[in-house]
Amino acid sequence: MSIPKGFHHSKTAIEKMRLAKIGHAVNVETREKLRLASMGNKNMLGHHPTEVTRKKMSLAKQGPKGPNWKGGINHTHLGYIERLCPNHPNANSLGYVSEHRLVMESHLGRTLLPTEVVHHINGIRDDNRIENLMLFSTRGDHAFHHMKQRGKISQ
Repeated sequence: MSIPKGFHHSKTAIEKMRLAKIGHAVNVETREKLRLASMGNKNMLGHHPTEVTRKKMSLAKQGPKGPNWKGGINHTHLGYIERLCPNHPNANSLGYVSEHRLVMESHLGRTLLPTEVVHHINGIRDDNRIENLMLFSTRGDHAFHHMKQRGKISQ
């Protein structure tokens, strides 16, 4: 009984085959499944899905249908909140945009430039109230603001 290369049986199928070999009772349906498995039938349990099937299974579990869906909101390891906006011009590769940038864009009525930086006044990165946000035109202006705050540059 040779098994085609790359074909693996599930643990339950292996156990059933082991029991069938030592004379334990196996029902007719199981015996037929074992016979087909030993012939290399790819419709058997324990066979690995094709690449196309794998892709379909993956797409079926994305977004709201997925088990880890949290309403399109992501909390980054740096403390920022991101919202799912896949059609936004400044979305990252997963389709998320930082919430503080969206709040500032909504307040200004325009899309922020990639060079513009939104600063949290109180330093709390998930406090995205408009009164807590300040806009800088460049990263350099933002860095200059922090240096003034820390007293490294005199006014």
